[in-house]
Amino acid sequence: MNVCLRNTFVSLWLFFGAATLSAQGASFYFPTLNNATSGSNILMPLKAINLDSVVSMQMVIRWDPSVLKYITTDLFGFSDLNLSDFNTTRALDSGYVRIQWEGVSAPPGVSVPDSSTIFRLRFKVIGPINDSSLVKVTELLDFPPTYFEIVKVRADGSNEDYLLPECPIKNGIVRVGFTVSAGEPAANEIPISLSPNPFLVSAQLNFELDETTDAQVFITDAMGRIVFENNFFKLSPGQHGMVIENGMLSGPGVYSLTLRAGRKIATRKFVTF
Repeated sequence: MNVCLRNTFVSLWLFFGAATLSAQGASFYFPTLNNATSGSNILMPLKAINLDSVVSMQMVIRWDPSVLKYITTDLFGFSDLNLSDFNTTRALDSGYVRIQWEGVSAPPGVSVPDSSTIFRLRFKVIGPINDSSLVKVTELLDFPPTYFEIVKVRADGSNEDYLLPECPIKNGIVRVGFTVSAGEPAANEIPISLSPNPFLVSAQLNFELDETTDAQVFITDAMGRIVFENNFFKLSPGQHGMVIENGMLSGPGVYSLTLRAGRKIATRKFVTF
């Protein structure tokens, strides 16, 4: 790509991307932890971007309780956020905690610097080697329902409510006993291809399965944060595919795509302009 054209494209993306972000409620992300050791304790901090003037917050954090055993929550990012704001009743058997926090409702609310830790979950890794678990921000609709909601206060005292579709989420993942590789797949991995690479608009991901299984696609950025995920259920043996579009990503850069089907895994690094 012509250097001037590429620089113009990047500048436009930064301008319009920043404008889009400012209209959102907040972004939240967990880290990706590779090669976790079974029996060890790990830390999963939830960080936030564009979290300002907040007067209340509620959400649910979920994980696989057969892989991760909840220990506690700590490192609270708000002065009046504490463990009493977390309902951990089902944390051990069902793998989730509910968070419901309310601060002072008057302006200016609570603001934190970008990439601040809002709170941190402590887990013990109990899953076997080659297992993994998402640690994801979500909501629960069973009784009592806990909907995702971020409420910000305006200078005039009125509120702005942001729901899950308006707050970009980058869920975390803990992988037990293996390190994701960007090289060619080994014999026991999944045959995949991603073309073209690099790309500007979109690329085609193709992969082949030898048995009926669920599959997951994760894309992580250069910092290891998940920027996109997709789940497929009961895919049949044979060829499958999906289109990776530039709009799924957080901007131009280097990314890593991970495809997992059952206990098989394959990865590819790619570049988008």
